[in-house]
Amino acid sequence: MRLRTLGAAGAAGLATFLLVFVIVSEALLPYIEFSVLVGVPAGLVAGALIATVVLVQSSQDDGRTRRPLALALGTFGVTFLVGFVVALGGLQAGVAISIAGAAVLGILSGLVAAVRARREPP
Repeated sequence: MRLRTLGAAGAAGLATFLLVFVIVSEALLPYIEFSVLVGVPAGLVAGALIATVVLVQSSQDDGRTRRPLALALGTFGVTFLVGFVVALGGLQAGVAISIAGAAVLGILSGLVAAVRARREPP
């Protein structure tokens, strides 16, 4: 297994954890006082699941064909994390705006990567 594959799986898992954690915590905030205690396990499960999908899909790669799902999830994760750090640290945007902007940017880049992987000849 290559370092690039592990990095993509880690980035996809971390990005998914952050998104699910924030969404679940904020959605349950009016109903549960400590909604973070529900958001953290939900984010951990979702992040581990996505990282596993990327690792399994990439391990089936035989060098001639690219796996669009693994490539899309990995690209989403890396783009989301870079966009989040730039928006939060560099542009001094708020957390909600940083997450929303990074999520949109990550989804678009993941879709582009998946479409390009499907159109490439084997």
